[in-house]
Amino acid sequence: MLTSPAFLRLQAQRQAPGGIVFAGRRRSYAEIADAVDELAAWLAARGVAPGQRVGVIAANEPALVVSLFALWGLGATVVPIAVRASRDEIARCLAHAGASAVLADPRRLDVAREAATAVGLPAWACDSDLPLAPRIARRGRAHGTGRTRPAAIAYTSGTTGAPKGVMLTHENFLWATLACASARGDAPDTVGACLSPLTHTPVLVSHLLCRVLVGATAVLFERFDLAGVLDAVERFEITDLPLIGGMVFDVVAMGTVSARVRDVVRKVSVGGAPTPMEAKHALARIFPGAEIIEAYGQTESTDGVTMARGTSVLDRPGTVGRTNPHVAVAVARPDGSHAATDEVGEIVIGGPTVMAGYHRDRDATAAAVRDGWLHTGDLGRRDADGWLYVTGRLKDVIITGGENVSPAEVEDVLRTHPDVADVAVIGTPHPRWGEQVTAVVVPRPGASIDRHRLTAFAGARLAGFKKPRRIEVVGALPRNAANKVQTSVLRRQFGG
Repeated sequence: MLTSPAFLRLQAQRQAPGGIVFAGRRRSYAEIADAVDELAAWLAARGVAPGQRVGVIAANEPALVVSLFALWGLGATVVPIAVRASRDEIARCLAHAGASAVLADPRRLDVAREAATAVGLPAWACDSDLPLAPRIARRGRAHGTGRTRPAAIAYTSGTTGAPKGVMLTHENFLWATLACASARGDAPDTVGACLSPLTHTPVLVSHLLCRVLVGATAVLFERFDLAGVLDAVERFEITDLPLIGGMVFDVVAMGTVSARVRDVVRKVSVGGAPTPMEAKHALARIFPGAEIIEAYGQTESTDGVTMARGTSVLDRPGTVGRTNPHVAVAVARPDGSHAATDEVGEIVIGGPTVMAGYHRDRDATAAAVRDGWLHTGDLGRRDADGWLYVTGRLKDVIITGGENVSPAEVEDVLRTHPDVADVAVIGTPHPRWGEQVTAVVVPRPGASIDRHRLTAFAGARLAGFKKPRRIEVVGALPRNAANKVQTSVLRRQFGG
């Protein structure tokens, strides 16, 4: 199985040309496999067993890669946690998942230790690079084995604000990786940049696991720095450059890159948020010898399920591609029947990449997966040639810079501020991030809203991308007869 340490050892035995590059140094598959075995032995000695769930919070570095494969090798379930998550968010994920421990890298050690303390779990730390030198960061009693053994429980924002843990199996990862690598034409001589957090499941699949599958190379970046990325493109001959959200605009703003970068880069991917056509055309001018690639999918489908490559992205404005191998994608009417050509309906996904369900949430699972089809909540249409176009969303999730934000989660935090009587959170357009989190606030009688302080208040309790970037103050929120906020009215009023 792809997610087994044995697969890394197989690639080492085959003398696959790839591996991972971090901090200017290349690590072969043999080195990675050795580190996986060492960490797995260390974790097993501390009680990690099949069925246990272990949180992992780490940046794009060897420690993250090794931790994932070590836990999978022990039969444990990985609970990947966003690197920008707050202490409270980490604690909620660990508690909801029934985790037995949390693994962290040095930069996130303090927040991981605080979260572990809050829920009574042990916290372990690993050095970022090899050798890992694992150590105990906080003592606690490991507990919980669970009855199921998915490969991962990946938390993603929903519209209710409650945590939703997407249960993904090892088979999900295998088929999603096969689908992406086949659609993209991955080969052993490709070198892909890992610019976005690998704790985000679709990124893990397309940016890392696809490289492992074909024996290629992945270059890990702890953070996106354009100058450093372009330098690495030249040094390590990075062929695949995946850009998400604001990264696109940083590259476009440069206007040009060196001749060496143009010669090396073969594929430039965009995604995570809607990318304007003018930005895609600009990328095509900056990288004239490269394919421009756009994909569509979500965590519940493990990774992307459609892909547009080459000239199709430019020749068919707005398309997110045709269906990848091994999956099924359809556009459905409200009654469940398939929509006609160019008829708008809900995008639904079938096949072996669809999640096993939401952890501890049967109702949400039943609502999302019906008759074998994953209902994405996205609206779209398919043209006569089979190209898919996303036209809107049924769900209220805000997508800002490639990150999903639940309006209800942000509202719950803002309502605890003493000056806030009522609040509604919507997404409004942003030229760089696609959407920004906008809070429409009703102040308490006699109070006034200090926008900077309210933003700081939210930022102390939420990940940075979730805090409102725009705050509007109103006397009352528009509500219907059922007393529900009419977010459509707010979107028209404030440009959402």
